[in-house]
Amino acid sequence: MHIELLHENPSSLTNAEILTIQMRYFEHFLAKAIRLGVTRIFVIHGVGKGKLRDTIHARLRRHPDVERFKNEYHERYGWGATEILLGK
Repeated sequence: MHIELLHENPSSLTNAEILTIQMRYFEHFLAKAIRLGVTRIFVIHGVGKGKLRDTIHARLRRHPDVERFKNEYHERYGWGATEILLGK
C-alpha cells in the first residue's frame, strides 16, 4: 500500500494522514474480499518501522470475519506482507 499510488501528492501529508489513507484503502480491500467470498488474501504493508503492519494487525484481531492471520516470511513478499484467512 505505497502511499505514492494512493495519493497524488504524498509529500504534503503528515504521517497520521498517510496512515489514515492506507487504512481506508485496506478496509476497502478487506470488505471487497469478504463480499466476493475470497477466503485467503495477502496485504502488502512493507517492512519499515511496522506502524502500518501493527495497525492492520490490531484491526484484524477485532474483525469478526477474520479466521486468522500471520506475518511470516513468504517467498514472493518477504516479511512485508500479512496472510489473512477469512470466513469465520
